[in-house]
Amino acid sequence: MRNTTLLMLLVACSGASNTPPPANPTDAPEPSASAAIATDVAKSMNPEANACEDFYEYACGGFRASTQLPEDRPMITRSFTTIFDENQAVIHGLLEKAAKEAGDDPVQQKLGAFYGSCMDTDAIEARGTEPVKAYLAEIDAITSAADAVALAGRLQDFGPNPFFGMGVYADDKQPDTNILILAQSGIGLPDRDYYFPEDDKGKETLAEYEAHIAKMFGLFGEDEASAKKKAASVVAFETRLAETHWARADLRDSEKTYNKKSWAELQAMTKGLNLEGYLASAGIDAPESVNVVTPSVFEALPKVLAKTDLPTLKAYLKWQLMSWSAPYLTAEIDEANFAFFGTALSGQTKQQPRWKRCVNRTNEAMGEWLGRAYVDLRFAGASKETAESMVDGIFDAFEKNLPNLAWMDDETRAKAVEKANAIVAKLGYPNKWKDYGSVEIDGSKHFENVVAGNLFATSEMEAKIGQPVDKDEWHMTPQEVNAYYNPPQNEIVFPAGIMQSPFFSKDFPKAMNYGALGMVIGHEITHGFDDEGRKYAPTGELKEWWAPEVSEKFEAAAECVEEQYNGFALETGEHVNGSLTLGENIADLGGVKIAHQAYRAWVAENGEEPELAGLTGDQQFFVAFAQGWCTVATPEIEAMRVKTDPHSPPRFRVNGPVMNYPAFAEAFGCETGAAMAPEEVCEVW
Repeated sequence: MRNTTLLMLLVACSGASNTPPPANPTDAPEPSASAAIATDVAKSMNPEANACEDFYEYACGGFRASTQLPEDRPMITRSFTTIFDENQAVIHGLLEKAAKEAGDDPVQQKLGAFYGSCMDTDAIEARGTEPVKAYLAEIDAITSAADAVALAGRLQDFGPNPFFGMGVYADDKQPDTNILILAQSGIGLPDRDYYFPEDDKGKETLAEYEAHIAKMFGLFGEDEASAKKKAASVVAFETRLAETHWARADLRDSEKTYNKKSWAELQAMTKGLNLEGYLASAGIDAPESVNVVTPSVFEALPKVLAKTDLPTLKAYLKWQLMSWSAPYLTAEIDEANFAFFGTALSGQTKQQPRWKRCVNRTNEAMGEWLGRAYVDLRFAGASKETAESMVDGIFDAFEKNLPNLAWMDDETRAKAVEKANAIVAKLGYPNKWKDYGSVEIDGSKHFENVVAGNLFATSEMEAKIGQPVDKDEWHMTPQEVNAYYNPPQNEIVFPAGIMQSPFFSKDFPKAMNYGALGMVIGHEITHGFDDEGRKYAPTGELKEWWAPEVSEKFEAAAECVEEQYNGFALETGEHVNGSLTLGENIADLGGVKIAHQAYRAWVAENGEEPELAGLTGDQQFFVAFAQGWCTVATPEIEAMRVKTDPHSPPRFRVNGPVMNYPAFAEAFGCETGAAMAPEEVCEVW
């Protein structure tokens, strides 16, 4: 029997909820509700488009044509943005109340003080760059590369990640134990490729980056000549770091990135790096073992540092600190930071309103305190039956589909069933909450409050090194509009934040709930069996558990997907990276397929649903799936995401899965040979 954990108890920060329970989710919606739903679905569509030639345009053309991208956003998505904005408004109301009416409640006092300090721009302006001066003085005081690395350990505790990054996660080959992780980091641009431009636009971006660094040095007190010199040295140093970095597609490979070393082995391979000083300044004892995600980077880093003069290292550390600090300082510094990272890189012309940024920061610092109140307001217990039924139905569909996969043998099918049955499904929110009581908050010092929140999170993380994994822990807050699969714990997690309209509603036809949220559930289940997830056994251990000949057949099926997506291109001509996006693409294909098959099983028991907006039940399913990804975005953010995001662009997240699933062509009457009904399809799961 599959192990399912449903974490859906209602907990409030203070007092019981006054929200009345919703109707039974299995009840049919009122006619007026059906009409409103039909209108909303139809207005996002483009009925003039041919569903068989470009389903994304058919399902999303109305939304894209009628949606004006706000100045304060580089991208909006019909479902994700709608839910995010509604969730943010709920949290905003909670924080405004906490800031004004906290009373004697210590939770409300801290939430209100943090949010209030962020909103108090007068106090922030009056302090100028004072909050970072002590850190800048520490950088000025270093006398060697060893000192620079040691200080980097202290800086990473609250934000910047100079030279490399550190984390703590479950050991892939001992998934019940946490291990210290070291990985490449330390560059200011989104990816290593930005430092090696091949066209004029790329060269322009790199030049703008250097000019931005110089401007920031000026805002922190450097004269123009010195600022330009330091900016040039920083870009040159980051370029040397980038030369050592792995490509993003390689970072997805769980076998390549598992390189467990004893502390002695790590010291030997990084001789001269002063990792002892780094850990000591971070307050960490040397562990027995470390997973070095990118070993060649750490082998090269001592050589890079040895060839770098001390003034450059100081300039680099200052830049890392200034860049991280900028959003929490004066308006001039904040806007200068946004002008490059927000506008030049992402195409966003205006910052979001201050209150939205302050809500986000409070969420980041003390998210589970806010989550407790959020679930009481937005995740009523009557949702349980529908969510649980959908999860179980989609797991059943996954298992029933296995005999149809020609590349599998019976032994591997049995093992796949074993792993699927072992997946733990967490829905809603955790059964125990974090306590932020030790976080010191000062209502007049926003920068220090951000530091305090980050220090709490880092201290909590570092305390886990070598300790047993807490299997009740969540890695997202309940209000997040997202979901994830965690391979070492073999779990799928769906926060309450994503189980909202237009992904999920008691009033929606089952076709829509299965097409939108059901696809997300199927997507996360399939991640357990994508090109990386499949490498983890039912116990969560990274090891080979398939016969070699079956693995070869799987790789051939996955290669079909990779090559197909390599052929997809944006209007600007930039192609999808089929290797980088392979895991997400496999999960998208599998998610649509098993969610639809689960819906068909529901129909077999309950009968066909009535038409909605002129769409049959099957058509509603596919339109609801597609409309989850209807997106309007700037060219800049699209260009960045196609280089850095392991997910394909929205158009191909929609068209890719349906063109590989013959049931779609049947639902829309597509003739073989149409763009969405090719003669040859890719099938993995």
